Amino acid sequence: MNRNILSTERIYFELTEERHLENRVNYINDSEIQGTLNYDFPTSLYKTKKWFANHALDSSRVDFAIMCKETDKMIGFCGFIKIEKPVMKAELHIVVGDKNYWGGGFGGEAYKLLCNYGFIELGLNRIYGYQLGHNEKAHNAIKKIGWEFEGYLREDLFSHGTTKGRHVVSIIRKDWEKHSSYDI
Repeated sequence: MNRNILSTERIYFELTEERHLENRVNYINDSEIQGTLNYDFPTSLYKTKKWFANHALDSSRVDFAIMCKETDKMIGFCGFIKIEKPVMKAELHIVVGDKNYWGGGFGGEAYKLLCNYGFIELGLNRIYGYQLGHNEKAHNAIKKIGWEFEGYLREDLFSHGTTKGRHVVSIIRKDWEKHSSYDI
């Protein structure tokens, strides 16, 4: 098994630093992207710097900037929150914010790389996440790489003035181990 944890031929991860925050704010504040997220909207650089200062040393999370190798440009962000050591699980989040990189497989590649990091480096047994019911791009991307839909939480989230449902999705270590698409 040859599974990279921080870089592929096209992307690499950097731990989130203050220099990444302006791009993060721009991605979160983009109305098209925001429709698939559950972040405070709009947000500001000031608020995001405060968030970063409060979370930078939090051992229950890890945050990365997704970088394009060809340009060394930040194209998104991702990471794990709610890392629970006793049960070895964590919630994954990922945003490809630069629309020039949509539709080219960069999101799927980042999913694979982040899962590899979670299972290899963090020793996780289960990685899970939530997807809004209408986010077909994300649904299709994770189905291809062995994620399972565990259920649908009806009217689970209040976002942008409306109550929305969301899917619970996950992959467990034994399924990840046998899925060759993670050999990147």
